[in-house]
This record gives sequence, structure tokens and C-alpha cells, in this order.
Amino acid sequence: MSGDGFAAKRRSEKAIDAPDERSQRTLLDELKSQAGSMTGMAGMFIVTILLAMKIQPFYDRDELRAFGAEGATKAGFILLELVFIFIFTALIIYLARKNMQKFIRWGILGVLWIAMLYALYPLAAMVLVPDAPPFTEDAVDTSEAYIIAVEEGGANFFYADVDDYGNQTLRYVGNAGEIEHWSHNVIPENEGNLQKNVQISRTVDGIIMCEGTQWILLDAEDGTPLDDHGLNCDLGLRYEYTDTMDETCDGIDDVPQDWRISDRAFEPIQYYHDGDPDPESPMNTQACMDWARTFPSPFNGANILFVQEIGTEHFLIVSEQWAGMVEYPTGPTGQAFGGEVTTTWNMSLSGGELFTGATFGAAPGLNVSAQDSLILSTSAGHISSWEISDDGTVKDGFSMDLSETVRGVLLADCCSGGSNDLWVIEGDNLRIFMGGNLVEMPRSLDIGGNYSRVLMALHNVDNNETALDDGILLIEQGGDWSSMHYTVHIYDYTMTTYVSLILAITLLVVLIRQPQWYVINTVGILVGAGTITMLGVSFVPWIIILFMVLAAVYDAWAVYSSKHMLELADTMVNLELPVMLVAPQKPAHGRVQMVRQEDGSPPQKRNFDETMLMGLGDVIFPGLLCVSAMTWLPDVSGPMGFSAPIWVAIGTMIGSLVGYCILMTYVARGRPQAGLPLLNGGAIIGYFISAAIFIGSSAFVFDISLF
Repeated sequence: MSGDGFAAKRRSEKAIDAPDERSQRTLLDELKSQAGSMTGMAGMFIVTILLAMKIQPFYDRDELRAFGAEGATKAGFILLELVFIFIFTALIIYLARKNMQKFIRWGILGVLWIAMLYALYPLAAMVLVPDAPPFTEDAVDTSEAYIIAVEEGGANFFYADVDDYGNQTLRYVGNAGEIEHWSHNVIPENEGNLQKNVQISRTVDGIIMCEGTQWILLDAEDGTPLDDHGLNCDLGLRYEYTDTMDETCDGIDDVPQDWRISDRAFEPIQYYHDGDPDPESPMNTQACMDWARTFPSPFNGANILFVQEIGTEHFLIVSEQWAGMVEYPTGPTGQAFGGEVTTTWNMSLSGGELFTGATFGAAPGLNVSAQDSLILSTSAGHISSWEISDDGTVKDGFSMDLSETVRGVLLADCCSGGSNDLWVIEGDNLRIFMGGNLVEMPRSLDIGGNYSRVLMALHNVDNNETALDDGILLIEQGGDWSSMHYTVHIYDYTMTTYVSLILAITLLVVLIRQPQWYVINTVGILVGAGTITMLGVSFVPWIIILFMVLAAVYDAWAVYSSKHMLELADTMVNLELPVMLVAPQKPAHGRVQMVRQEDGSPPQKRNFDETMLMGLGDVIFPGLLCVSAMTWLPDVSGPMGFSAPIWVAIGTMIGSLVGYCILMTYVARGRPQAGLPLLNGGAIIGYFISAAIFIGSSAFVFDISLF
């Protein structure tokens, strides 16, 4: 049975005919005679789980999980749930033996009313809340303009504007390009390896720009040149002098050390390179070379996706196939090009896989002032994140596996709500994942385009009608631009609250006054769906599987050994509480009344020719694994337009139905039966098979612990 809104003990039971009549029937006869009730029970079993799957997206948020996001992998919390089940069962039996049925009845009715609300509220919202308006994309009259770098938050960004003659202008803009903070004409002082686009990095002293032939430091406020080196340069950096440095390459204290990246070389720049040195001078290539380092072979300095200074001694850099947290050299090695760069973290891609996007900022769902994260996307559809600390420490964060190439990512707050969201271009589709649990916003946009990489910038727009903002998203691919102006989808849920409360109260009153079989089933399905969803979104599949195994063992012991579960079931039946599903073979008008026999045999039926009872727990436990699979498995696509996690949930439900069919062969004989061993066992087997088929090994990897 399910008696407290959490998964509690239950059994499958059928009303028993007279023993002499039953002994004359074969198993096939019994199955035929009970076919109607068995089919009806299976139908309610399916409806309850499908309803839970339907409302799952509404509760798939960290703040609504029973123990928060961190508790989803803690086995200790599920053991705590079992303790609550034991306490509940013991309390009900104790009160029943003390003839305190009134306390049992009203207490459980109150809990069931709350559980009904968990299902009715999202259902009412689905009916009353209008769908969000679709995103629309507008072309922007801009071409041959390339976004170079988007600053944290997505509001300000740099882009290179190329005219018909190939001349470039570096522009620093905000408000989706409406405000230009400054511009700088990119005029190389030496002919040579002129790149199509400039590359920049930000230092405490300003913006360092390289375009193949020069290193220039620009004032971050107005773009005026502050310093320059006439050297070939793919990317420029500046290391501020600190006490941790042994010396600078220049040999001068309290002077920043400038660096350049050219191809794979990472080299210091000496003070006598300031201005316009003779490019043929041997000093250009000889001095301070024992400070130089080399990046690993997958690195390509000509195409940097992202660079960011971290603290005072590290910088984070991402090229097409290599990313790393690099330590600045603080002294010579005694030999020219003294080995590879030193890193606290690095990763590389192999084969044809490329990094296609990089974004930096507070992780989705966290306050924007929280610890920063790096998020990278790849051409193979992977999205991974790492938590970044100022001391150069890098820790693994969340990851996602999508079915198509991810062409761009952006961390930005969609509507000034105080935390970032993750904007993803997957294939031709714009997708937005919100909150720490990365729930997808139910709006998408087909952006098209044939370019492998897409860059985005976001500007929030005031909306006087709501506390949140609208927004303008700029999208650049291959020099062509488009924009998406969207309105925040805000709805007053007051009416939804009133409707769900009224429905819950009405159903409870009808249940108390007229507990017809269909009223009991309606309430039971809603209670079951609400309970399944709230617990299913709260724990990863391995924790749910542990819960199911322990509950099945307890179920078998309580039914076959101690038999206290039969006493609990009898109490619930006599109190006419909807902690079960009722499947009459030939329903008649009247209440569901089950009367205890004087000889202690299972209760007889009244007003039904054949009635089958199944405790809600027998539905709740398999449903938990279905909803947990939907919530926590990698979001990859599956057949027929459904995601792979949904197919795993369906496979889990099918497995539990196989267990149900086996269970019915026992129930048909009139034996009180522990349902969980077969139902949970079938669900677990169904999960393993379907997860292996639709997702693979990643479906079985969860970092669980006791607490």
C-alpha cells in the first residue's frame, strides 16, 4: 500500500470466492474469469506512470527535489525514506489495534490531498497557461563582420568589420551592437602573415590585439594604443609582475612581461621590441629564448576560441583541438625553448573532432556572482563544463551528450533573473537550457546556415509589465548576422492555484461521501502520479534501483513472514482509503466494501462479482525508475522523435508489465501476494535492457555515495 504520499508497503490482492468453488477451476479458468479486472488494472498501471511522465518536466528543477540537486546521488537519503516507511507501517498497525481508525483515516486523507495537488497543479497549468510564443529570427544587414570574443554575460563583445578592400576595424560594442564603445583601425605595420580576423585577450592593463604581424595593447575604455611590439603574433598576453616571479625576461622588476603565441610557440617579448624594431635583427629570435615554451601538437595558435586570465599566474586557453590551464613561466630553463607549457589541467581531441564553442561564467542556475565555469562544445555533440578557481584549479562539472554537432554555446541570463542559462546551437536548432538541472525552455528556433561555428551575444531589454526582461540574441555565422527578439513568457499562476485547490478539495469530499470504485481509482491515479514524480526527479536511477530492491525484500518479508502487511491492507480496505487501485470485473452501483472473514481468511467482496485490488506502491516503485530515467539519463535523441531517456522510461514500464503478468498468475489463484519482487524486478530488467540499447554505458555511470 501507499499510505503517506511516499512509496510505502503494498501487495496485489484479489477478492476470494468460496474455497470449494475455487478448487474446481484451473489456472486458465481463473485467468479467463479475471481477464476484465486484470486488463483494467494494467490500464490504470500504465495511465498512472504515463501521467507521472507527463508532469515530470514541471518538477524537474533543483529547488523542487526532495533533497536538492546534491541529494540526488546520496543513498543515505533513500535509506531514510525506508525508515519512514517502517515507522508509518508500525504506526498504522498500532493505531488500528487500539481502535483509533478515525485518526488513521483523517491523517491519511490529509496526506493524500497534498499528494493529489502535486499532480493537479501541473495538469491545471497545462490547460490554463498559454503556450510560449515561438522565437522568430530576423536578418541583419551586416556581412563580412566576425565576432571575435564575447565577454562574460554575453552583453558586450568584440567584432572585426572587414570592408571591400580587406581592411579591418576592431569594434567593441554592447546592447546587441546598438552601442559602440570604441573602434580601432587594424593597420599592420609590417607586411606578412595577415590573418582574416584579429584575435584578442584581455589583461588588467587593457585589450591585447594580434592579427599576425603586430602585438598591440589597447586601452579598454576608449581603444587608444598604449603599447606595441612589431612581431608576428597570433595571440598576445601580458603577465603582471608579482613576488612569485624570480625575474622578468627584461630583467627589470615591477615591469609586466609580455608574451606572444605564434603557431605552437609561446615566447616572451623583450623590452627592446617596443616600437618598430628591425625585423631582421638577430635579437628578435635570440634573446630570452630560454624562457620560451611550446604547446602540445594538437594546439593551433592561429585559431583560438577562447582565452582568459585566471588569477595572477595562469591563463585558460582553448584552440580547435586542445584546451588547457597554463602556468606563466617565471624563470629561464637554461635552454632554448625549454619544453612544453606547464598546465594544471588540459585536454585534447583526436581525429576529426573539434571544439566548436567556448563560454565562461557562472554555471546555469547559479547566481551570476558564483564561481566561474568553462563550458566547451564539440563537433561530436558533447557539452562539458569545468569549475575554474583563481589558483588554477579545475574541477569537473556537468556534461551533456546531444545527437548533432554543437555549433555554439553561450552562458547568459535570458531575462535578468539573476542566474545564467545555457544557450546551445545544436545542428540547425537553437536550444535553451535553464537552471541547475538544465531544463529545456519549450521554445526553439531553426537558424539554418552551413557554417560549422556560430557565435552569439545577448542583450536584455526592459519589460515594464514584468519583473524580468525580454531580450535580443545576436547570431553570427560566417560573417552573416541575424537577431532574435523574444518576449519573456510570464504567467500569473493564481488561477492555476485556485483551480487545483478546488479540484483537490472536491475530489476529497466526493471520496469521503461516495467512495465509488471510479472515485477511488481517480484519486489513486492522481496520488500515484504525484508521488512518482516528486520522488523520481529527486534521485538518480542507481539510487532508485537500490530503493526498489530493499523495498521488494521488505515486501516479501512483510507478506510471507511477519504477515503484518496483510493486516495493514485490511485496515486500509475497511477504512475505504484510496491507497489502492480497484479493478472490478462487473462493477455494480455502491461502495467498495470488503469484509473480514471470521476464520481470518482474506476479506470477501460486496457489490462486485470480481474485484482486484493493487496497492499504489506496486505502481509507484516501477514508476519511480521511469521518471528517474527521464530526469537523469543523458539527453540524446532516440527513435520516432522521442529522446532516448523517454524510450528507457517506456522500456522500464514494459519490464514492469511483464512482471505484472507473472504476478497475475498468482493473484488469479486467490493468494495474497507480495507484488514488488516481480514488479520491481521486471522494471529493473527493463531499465537495464532499454538503457543499454538506447543510451549505452553512460546510462550506468552515476557518482553515488552514502551521504
